[in-house]
Amino acid sequence: SAQGWYSYLHSLPLSIIMGSIRTIAVLFSSVGSGMGDVGKFCIAQGITNPSLRLKPVALSVPATEGPDEILTVDVKYQEGHDRAAAGIAALPRLPRVDITAENAQAAIEAEIEGCDAVVACLGSRQPSKKTRWLGIGSTKVVAAMKAKGVNRLVNLSSMGIGDDYLPSNGWKKFWWCFLRVVIPSALKDLNKMEEVVTNSGLDYLQVRAMGLTPECPPRGVGSLTVLDKNIGESLDMMSSKEDMAAYMLQEAAQPTRSRVAVTVGYLLGKK
Repeated sequence: SAQGWYSYLHSLPLSIIMGSIRTIAVLFSSVGSGMGDVGKFCIAQGITNPSLRLKPVALSVPATEGPDEILTVDVKYQEGHDRAAAGIAALPRLPRVDITAENAQAAIEAEIEGCDAVVACLGSRQPSKKTRWLGIGSTKVVAAMKAKGVNRLVNLSSMGIGDDYLPSNGWKKFWWCFLRVVIPSALKDLNKMEEVVTNSGLDYLQVRAMGLTPECPPRGVGSLTVLDKNIGESLDMMSSKEDMAAYMLQEAAQPTRSRVAVTVGYLLGKK
């Protein structure tokens, strides 16, 4: 009946009715990376969203990072593991690219062609990470996007890079020292990546995430605070990989900020 058809239409997301399904490439570090886990959660969330079409690409350096046949996420709550595993299992295919290979840019170009946006979760802040390839990775991703005319890039970075709009307190000083003393190679790599993205001429958003901890289950993307200036408010040191993924997907599909860096986390003291 006409009424049944009408109510069916009403049950669909507006984007489906309007025909504006967004095609989003999710490029992620596939081995031993908390930031890469955000990319895996982007896949898990995006694949169940009827208004998104996902094109995931797993990036790694097999020579030093080892194989990535089995993709896992480092979270301490079972539901997170289950959601990530279900998302990856539902993929019809998952191309894997050795980011150091000569044909890496061409391989990325082939995957992102026709996409509306790219979400990039390439980094790692883990002290144990042997190979730092953010600089080279972001250079190849940006070049591939320009070659294929894909303009929107939502790029995962870190608090402590550039002006992160956080007031100077104990945590900020601790993290500032940690970056410089414990993981100077990660700091250098993150700085290089941001420089490549900022100078790319693309419609980019740098998402400087607070700590992405395995212990932190999602509170919902609406719980996140996005700082684009110093308002004197501090953010919690820790945030959920799943909430960060939701924010990045949202900014890829429906951009609200362009050519800026934002620091993202939970307002301190708010649950």
